[in-house]
Parts: sequence; C-alpha cells; structure tokens
Amino acid sequence: MNKIKSTFVAAALLGAGTFAFVGCQSNGNHTHSNHAHGSAAAKPYPLDNCLVTDEKLDDQPYTLVHQGQEVKLCCKGCLEDFKKEPAKYLSKLNSTK
Repeated sequence: MNKIKSTFVAAALLGAGTFAFVGCQSNGNHTHSNHAHGSAAAKPYPLDNCLVTDEKLDDQPYTLVHQGQEVKLCCKGCLEDFKKEPAKYLSKLNSTK
C-alpha cells in the first residue's frame, strides 16, 4: 500500500514540475488575464485594434507579452512583422497616453 501511495505522490510531483516548465507556453495564443508570468503582471493592452495592421480586434486576438507589455494582434501572421520592429509598433502604445 505504501508503494502505491509513494508512486502516486511521485507522479503528482512530476506532473506539477512539468507544468512549471511548460506553463502556458502551449501555443502563445491566449490571454494573460487570469495569471501573470514572473512577479508582476503584464501591462494591459489599451487599444481595440491590432498593433500592426490597425484592424479592429475580434473576440479572440493573438495575444503575447513583450517586455512586460501585453500586445494584441489580429492574427498570428502579424507576429512576424511585430518581431522585426517591435519598437515601431510599441510606440503606438505610448502615443495613446
């Protein structure tokens, strides 16, 4: 009986440890409204439009966190453009303040 209990505890710890490494990195297409990475939550995204194309966001935008700032894009295709010039696109956020 103790061997079964020990096996169960070991499996539970292994599962918890795996989640600690994988976390919410499954596909990058999720919001961070219900959790934070690290000690501080990301700054919320203030716009209703895609940061790259300026198109209106639908109810499931492509969401990521870049240097502590939540960023929302209309689709995963915009990620490549964002990664090429993040400062250019992030400057749009500074102009809304």
